[in-house]
Amino acid sequence: MKRRSVAPGVAIALLIVGTLVLSSGASSQAADASLPVSTGVTNATLPAIVEASTAILPVTPVATVSEAPAPQADYAAALPIGDQGMKHIWQSLNNCGPAAVVMALSTFGIDVDQETARIPLRGPDVRRGMGPQGVEPWVKENWGLRSMSRGNGTNDLMRTLITNGFAPMVTQWMEDPGYSRIAHWRTVRGYDDAKGVFYVNDSMRGNHVALTYEWFSANWQAFSYRYMVIYRPKDEAKLKAIVGEDWNDIKMREHLYQRNRSDAIARNDSASWLAYGEAAYQFGMFSEAVPAFEKGLQLGSATGVFTLRNSYPQALRALSRTQEADSMQAKLAVLTPVPGTVAFEPDRMAMALYLDRAADAQPLRIARSGLPR
Repeated sequence: MKRRSVAPGVAIALLIVGTLVLSSGASSQAADASLPVSTGVTNATLPAIVEASTAILPVTPVATVSEAPAPQADYAAALPIGDQGMKHIWQSLNNCGPAAVVMALSTFGIDVDQETARIPLRGPDVRRGMGPQGVEPWVKENWGLRSMSRGNGTNDLMRTLITNGFAPMVTQWMEDPGYSRIAHWRTVRGYDDAKGVFYVNDSMRGNHVALTYEWFSANWQAFSYRYMVIYRPKDEAKLKAIVGEDWNDIKMREHLYQRNRSDAIARNDSASWLAYGEAAYQFGMFSEAVPAFEKGLQLGSATGVFTLRNSYPQALRALSRTQEADSMQAKLAVLTPVPGTVAFEPDRMAMALYLDRAADAQPLRIARSGLPR
């Protein structure tokens, strides 16, 4: 991040949701020494970090929006005036999701206990994790806020969201999956391009934790690069402009499918093939999803990849391979400690896309006969 003059003796060091951390006497937390060293990320595609003002923080128009430039960021409107930043809390048992939501809500000046959030967002079973589906009705009913969740997130998108005053939450591995395979929600509060790091509030690892750009992206892949944003209704147009085509769920699924398919071919590792299988399943490409899952399991472990327990058997059932589906569901039951009674339902959009293709006599734009050669 380029340092720009604000006033004599004061320069912006990094942008953090809810606060600007200045270099005059304040030092940012160094990157965790245990994390991988950043490989370096170009700033060419990032929105400019601009000089501080009392209300407006302009950004570069979002490239994916062709019909109109992205709205200018109104920093004072995005966060309460006088807000001093995102609070940090340590989670209770398996409560990383509600804890992440509570930390994001603090940027709106909302102080709510994580146990208050736990039941509406996770339910009474303490073994169950949090999906994004319950967040929207809860924040809407209590505070008139909105929530959106998508896959196919990128580092560039996270930086653009932060620049515009949003506090995205992401699902990633809590630690490197080589020694701990626990899915985990964390809230992103800032970034520093000079150091190549995001700063996150993590309910297990601490406040203002530095994660390199490389680590952040690599440990996001297994969960379809999922992210969630809580926002005010008046900010929806701005958020749509930033997210671009991926605001449309079908477009997002197509983009994720194309991305993960390419990664699997290029990397040829277990994580990439499992991610490709998941993306193919979500896009209704069941005949590609099944062999991709098979190859991913042959190459490595799927422990902790909770979505596989649903998507793999459902893809088999959609292909009328019912006995195999039942057998696979039993085998995959041990992937996570969450009991089968609280597993996700079949993906209705994926099934609708599959049926639409099956009913369409015209040639498909995307081949669906097995894995790419």
